[in-house]
Amino acid sequence: MAVLHRTRTLPALMPRYVERFQCLGPSCEDTCCAGWPIHIDKKTYKAYRQDGAQEPVRSLSKSLVRFDHGAGNGNYAMIRTEGQEQRCPAMADGLCSVHKTLGDTHLSDVCHSYPRVTQQFGGQVEQVLTLSCPQAARLALLAEDAFEFTEGSVTLREATIARFDGHPDLAPALMNDVRIFCLNLMRTRELALWQRLALLGVFCESLSKHMGSGRQAGIPALLERFIGLVEAGELQASLDQVQPNHGAQAMVFATLWGAKGFAAPSPYQQALIGRISAGLGADENGQTEAAALVAAYTAGLARLDQVLADAPFLLENYLLNEMFVQVFPFAAADVYDNYLHLVARFGLLRLLLAARCNAPADVSADLHEDALGVQALAAIVQLHCRRFQHDSSYTRQIHFSLHDSGWASLDKLYSLLRT
Repeated sequence: MAVLHRTRTLPALMPRYVERFQCLGPSCEDTCCAGWPIHIDKKTYKAYRQDGAQEPVRSLSKSLVRFDHGAGNGNYAMIRTEGQEQRCPAMADGLCSVHKTLGDTHLSDVCHSYPRVTQQFGGQVEQVLTLSCPQAARLALLAEDAFEFTEGSVTLREATIARFDGHPDLAPALMNDVRIFCLNLMRTRELALWQRLALLGVFCESLSKHMGSGRQAGIPALLERFIGLVEAGELQASLDQVQPNHGAQAMVFATLWGAKGFAAPSPYQQALIGRISAGLGADENGQTEAAALVAAYTAGLARLDQVLADAPFLLENYLLNEMFVQVFPFAAADVYDNYLHLVARFGLLRLLLAARCNAPADVSADLHEDALGVQALAAIVQLHCRRFQHDSSYTRQIHFSLHDSGWASLDKLYSLLRT
């Protein structure tokens, strides 16, 4: 059989959990073959549409919709999904008929790579998984050694490697030093997680000012100064004065949650959304009174701490995964904006986890959960990532929402971080 897409095997840096990943196929509770657009690269599109194409791609070609001529090679076309659950027509008995019949080489680039995210930075290939995949979320969140970094090998297509060119005024080695500092700060368990995020904000604000005023030469000294301040505990003392604002946390992040709506094509996702809504004291339309929302959120936070006792690193691992996949803090035009995006996603996730912990036990019994535990929390993380983190327009919406509402400054963010 002819090979449509060729692969290469390369050394890559990755968190340990990536090595453990294997697709669950038909056993997956929230398949990636349904519920969102499936993009097709140009080479795969042309192969599917050519005369004499084999089944099942010949039949699948009838469901292909080509984008306007401005589309790039990676997003050249999409598959028109079917039914209420928006399933790919190639899916049969929980398996991809293209993969089963013709092999991985005939999959589109996105189907070949998901949930893997591979990027090249400073000559180093890196691979991580997006936690919108249920199995990836469990592996990343529930193992304490998930973020021990290791050198492994990856077999992939050249087209699926995202090349990160970096900042034009910063050497890759210096950018890597900044990344390592940020990741190490997030793993400093002598500090509460909210304190780590707060200190990360102080650093990103200072780094942004250095880069904005052309003081890149002072960044190494800035790094040394912050390392010393963290080790000496000099910045933590000022954070002790911060008081939590549960009311603001509930209202700000519930607004971000509600902006996406409360419907999903998947019964599994819909059941999880039902649990979250119930945990926030909402009716079937997602509506709740402000006082009831704040009370529900506060009660859920208390129980969340109890559940996280079985996996106290869960939220830390979520943040580490986000930071690694984003080449944090260089994924946005301004490093402080990149920090804002991270804090917004964290705050929204914490709201959803608190709501899940506050949900009545008899809601959405079709999820087959015996008891509330860290597995249930991992499911909420996966839902959060699937609904929000693949949507670039929603990231922009969060950005403008925080700025327009006055919550983008560090002094305001501190009260949103502390619980």
